[in-house]
Amino acid sequence: MQFLVKVSLGLAILLSLIAFAPAAKADPLVIQTGGFSLNNLGNTGGGISGVDALVGVASSSTHNLNGPGSFIALLNPLTFTTGFTGDGSGGPHAFTFSQLLTINGQTQTLDLAGIIDISHLVDSVHIIASAAPLTFNFGTFSVDVRVLPADIDGWGPGVFSDQLKAEFTVTSECSGLVPEPATLSLLGLGLAGVAAKLRRRKQQLL
Repeated sequence: MQFLVKVSLGLAILLSLIAFAPAAKADPLVIQTGGFSLNNLGNTGGGISGVDALVGVASSSTHNLNGPGSFIALLNPLTFTTGFTGDGSGGPHAFTFSQLLTINGQTQTLDLAGIIDISHLVDSVHIIASAAPLTFNFGTFSVDVRVLPADIDGWGPGVFSDQLKAEFTVTSECSGLVPEPATLSLLGLGLAGVAAKLRRRKQQLL
């Protein structure tokens, strides 16, 4: 009877270790963007060819996460090149563009919109967030991507810089924690020991 109590206690301890074991660290999130190049924004055709121009350079970054949460990461370094866009080009001009966004090898198209305001002294470009965030599903977790608005003011002809960023929200879809390999090894050794003890006890009774 005492032996059964000891076995039950041992199994209870092993199960407790598994239940309270820390979750295994998830693989890092690798974020890659394809970049974009927009030329002649608001240009009537009578201005300098190629301006106003907005370029988002392709980028890559890695982020280590220990669980669900949110963080802000770079999508593209931005370059805004301004110049004479032609007579009658003043005022706001809407535009749309897209680029590829890849997270851990899964690729989707990120569709965005913007407005460029052209005046005699200042040309301003505004990137507005998409209406709905992109969602990447990876089975055990998902990542929502929400682009943050960006604004660049160009005071006269020249080259101006900024960054396009997004908020990444990681949501775990696991129903429970994943035990670490060491905990699984401990469980295996414990069960093997219990089995050997039971076998030895049975042989003694015979």
